[in-house]
Amino acid sequence: MQLELRHLRTLRTVRDHGSLNRAAAALGVSQPALTNQLKRIEESLGGAVFRRGTRGVEPTPYGEFILAKARTALSAFDDILAAHPDETPVRSVRLGTVASPMALDLADRLGFLLSGAPVTVRTEGAVRTLLEMVAGQQLECAVVGDYPGYDARPEPPVEYRLIAVEPVFIAVGAQHPLAARDEVDLDELAEETWVLPPSDGMGWPEHLVDTCEARGFTPRVRYRLVDNSLRRELIATGRAVSPVQPTFRTDAGITVRPIKGDPMWMRYHLVWHGKGPLAPYGDELVRLAQQSYTATMENASGYLAWAARRGGMAGNGTE
Repeated sequence: MQLELRHLRTLRTVRDHGSLNRAAAALGVSQPALTNQLKRIEESLGGAVFRRGTRGVEPTPYGEFILAKARTALSAFDDILAAHPDETPVRSVRLGTVASPMALDLADRLGFLLSGAPVTVRTEGAVRTLLEMVAGQQLECAVVGDYPGYDARPEPPVEYRLIAVEPVFIAVGAQHPLAARDEVDLDELAEETWVLPPSDGMGWPEHLVDTCEARGFTPRVRYRLVDNSLRRELIATGRAVSPVQPTFRTDAGITVRPIKGDPMWMRYHLVWHGKGPLAPYGDELVRLAQQSYTATMENASGYLAWAARRGGMAGNGTE
């Protein structure tokens, strides 16, 4: 794992709270996720930063050295981020997004980048709506998605940069015969009943239909739903299967599996107005979005297992 500034911030948070429980709450992650991340950080550094005891955690002698250097590095980086003397301060940010678990993490990072400017988050099912809102400066930036064969590239002056590419997984009921597989062959889903969302206007679920038809079958779609809770109920009760993101929650009788050969992919992009208040921050925005994506995926066990079998994450240019 390549060490990043966010990992130093994690170490600082653990040190400040003296407890993995309290640090996890402050970071907005579960304690097991923080414990696993801390283990990877210590492995990358080559030694233990903290010792665990009955009263919490405290730095080791090596950890004191690392934390002192981290404090200096973070302070210097914060000064760099704050140094925009020729720019008008950004007073607030309206972030739009498709359904993505990275949105809240990105909102936090944007607020930090912009010296505490408040960030509001708005979700939209239609990618075209988000692009139009950025073009009309009703949003400062947005996370949008598209698919192979369905390019969401906007017209200038809206800027458009790739964040990440991820595979589409399949969700089935925990009692479904395919739930026992490590991977599911798409052909094995030919006779299943599907639940899909309405079209987002940018290639979904058309990409799914195209892929299935290229394999010789048309998915039998009985349900087209916006409501995610009802979709989860249909999957958990065995009434339908559904294509999902790798981060889709697997509780309540639902199993999420990769599709063999990864026949379907989704691309995440960050868009912002080229003449808007965030224009001077373009490269930093993309870097933060990529870090948010990586941080989100580090807590997705199904995705990590998939990535381990393939020797790494699907790719977003950060690690």
